[in-house]
Amino acid sequence: MANAEVVALPSSNQKVDLPRMLEELARRGVNELHVEAGFRLNGSLVREGCVDEYLVYLNPSFLGDAAQGMLDLPAFDSLETKLRLKILSLERFGEDLRILARPA
Repeated sequence: MANAEVVALPSSNQKVDLPRMLEELARRGVNELHVEAGFRLNGSLVREGCVDEYLVYLNPSFLGDAAQGMLDLPAFDSLETKLRLKILSLERFGEDLRILARPA
């Protein structure tokens, strides 16, 4: 690809070192990054502490248990260890709800 630069930032598990990737982007002047990804990358970003804000669109429908979730996270031992969020705004966007939240 013309004018593209590939930067290898491998982690110990042979994937991308996500915190180092964000540091490199910040060094290059990127101070805001929006990620729309699948449940595996979403889960990795959350587990590695790389998410400071969530923008979630909730559609009023049910997909059933065969649908993939939003985050690939390990099961919690109890509800006390769940990931808590603080809702910053809640709006209607057509039929959907738009939720802006941060880790509590």
